[in-house]
Amino acid sequence: MCRRIHLLNGGLALLLVGGGLWGMSRLPARIPRHFGLGGTADAHWEATLLHWMLLPGIALAVVGLLYGMAWWIGRAPKSINVPNQQQYDALAPAAKRTVARDVQVFLYGTATAMLVMLGAAHWGTYQVATSAADTLPGGVRGVTLGVPVLLLGAAGVLAWWLPRRVRRLAEARRGQEGGPPGPVGSA
Repeated sequence: MCRRIHLLNGGLALLLVGGGLWGMSRLPARIPRHFGLGGTADAHWEATLLHWMLLPGIALAVVGLLYGMAWWIGRAPKSINVPNQQQYDALAPAAKRTVARDVQVFLYGTATAMLVMLGAAHWGTYQVATSAADTLPGGVRGVTLGVPVLLLGAAGVLAWWLPRRVRRLAEARRGQEGGPPGPVGSA
């Protein structure tokens, strides 16, 4: 599964950078640099390579940070903080790696969402810059507003799910060791 996510993220990053470089020669002298809440361009600047590729650069930096965090969690599963930390700390190393992989997948998915959102914003900026329109297309506004809401919901699900995952792994370990089950409803 992670291999597919990595391929998707690599493809999205290449599309964002390659599409930006492709579109650079088609830009007018001034391009939008900011859009208001309604999606209308309210500030412009000169269409330099630095200005135009700033958003793809930010996207790559964010993705790099997310991948760096995922790498760190994979190298140091003890660095994960969960609501039932004592149960997590008592897990076997293999069980901790299982939880770490779950968090890594979440971070890789967050990278995908960020690439989609920032790619849509860049494409929308191109559309506004190269047309008579001064407002982002509705689909772009939907993506740039919807992705943060989606990520917030996904983070909530992860926060709800991780303690339950840890509890199940701890109960499985106790069952293998022949120990008594944990208290009902412990999380």
